[in-house]
Amino acid sequence: MTRPFMIPIRTALLGAVLSVVLTVAVAPSPARAYVLDSTQIFEHTAEAMGAIATLRCHQKLLIYPQTPDTPPTIVEETAIYVMPLRFRSDVASTRIRRTHLVYAGSSLTVIDGRTVVGESPFDRYQGILRSRTRSQLMQSARQLGIETGISSLGRVEQRVVFVVGADYPDESVSQLAIDKKTFFPLRLLLVVPGSRMEIYYRNWQPVQKSWFPYQITFHTNGHLDREIRVTELEANPPVAADLMDLEALKASAAFYDSAPQGQDQEAVDAVQQTVQDFQKKFE
Repeated sequence: MTRPFMIPIRTALLGAVLSVVLTVAVAPSPARAYVLDSTQIFEHTAEAMGAIATLRCHQKLLIYPQTPDTPPTIVEETAIYVMPLRFRSDVASTRIRRTHLVYAGSSLTVIDGRTVVGESPFDRYQGILRSRTRSQLMQSARQLGIETGISSLGRVEQRVVFVVGADYPDESVSQLAIDKKTFFPLRLLLVVPGSRMEIYYRNWQPVQKSWFPYQITFHTNGHLDREIRVTELEANPPVAADLMDLEALKASAAFYDSAPQGQDQEAVDAVQQTVQDFQKKFE
């Protein structure tokens, strides 16, 4: 009596199983699934980071040698952000004096009175941090060579991220990873033929109504090259106008062709050595 009812039940079960198998087979991978586009991602990122007019950061700059057993060189650095267009960093010690100043798309570096042509890739981390609106983030990403028309889902350091600039897991092009949960920038990947630099933004902390990373690390071809550790932040401090003026910095610099001599030259070489080889690939 029960046998005639078994066939419909078995048929229904078989149909259900086949439906599940087909659904899994044709379902898109996480990177290809529907994700927010870069405009939507950056809208949330700008909201998460928050707006602030000016920041002064007191930080330690750690420069790691190529040999793992050698301790890093540590220097004190002061960085000033005047959102969204201006940035200045100063390293002043008994061994070296270095100023890097950015205004919009222009920049200038002065080391021990000498102007340095070209921007170090180690200075490119700050553009994202200066950008506190959707349009500013879009512009900064494009200036870094990121294709903002591409976005995908992926993972970085076991975190689910939005990847702007690439179809995850493609890492052959420059891209920015945004934490899917917090919408804070997590990793900026800069790629040129034969070399890659990874910049990680970590330990985000509140500053008034905004947020800022207290640790930034720089990895070249998998090697930890530099690290920034913020020790103190000043929100909206008074900043003299000439301090952020490119022309004023040019006027104050001593323009000469010969390099500093003796110990000063050794200091410049020690601090800049990790930059030079990689920087040439960007020129």
